[in-house]
Amino acid sequence: MRTAAAIAIFLFGSTFLWMTASFAGRTPPPTGALWTVVNVLSLAAVVGFTALAWAVWKDLSWWEPVALVSAVVGLAAVVPFVVAVRGIEPGLGDMGVQINLWSHALGAVAVLLLVRSAAAHDWFVDVLQR
Repeated sequence: MRTAAAIAIFLFGSTFLWMTASFAGRTPPPTGALWTVVNVLSLAAVVGFTALAWAVWKDLSWWEPVALVSAVVGLAAVVPFVVAVRGIEPGLGDMGVQINLWSHALGAVAVLLLVRSAAAHDWFVDVLQR
């Protein structure tokens, strides 16, 4: 189960690339300070979730603070993404953009709950021990 959890975490984290300007569906990609913030935060989330996946897979003790920081960074990336994507067509009217937005927001909240909720945390640790 530890390997499956690590793969799932890594795959979720890698999807933060979808929030970068390169995936905005524009050629050339949109630019500006806001998109730079989105790119930096999204890439930081990718790195954080990759480190989290490694820590879970190797059963390292520091996985919890990394999960917390990665989830917060992921949520922080969603805010400028929403503002930046509103500046391009079709913006938030595109179903793919909405799916991208909600999957990352809800996924990051789920990770936060996993770390901060005693019941969810205990369940996850128990699953990892199987």
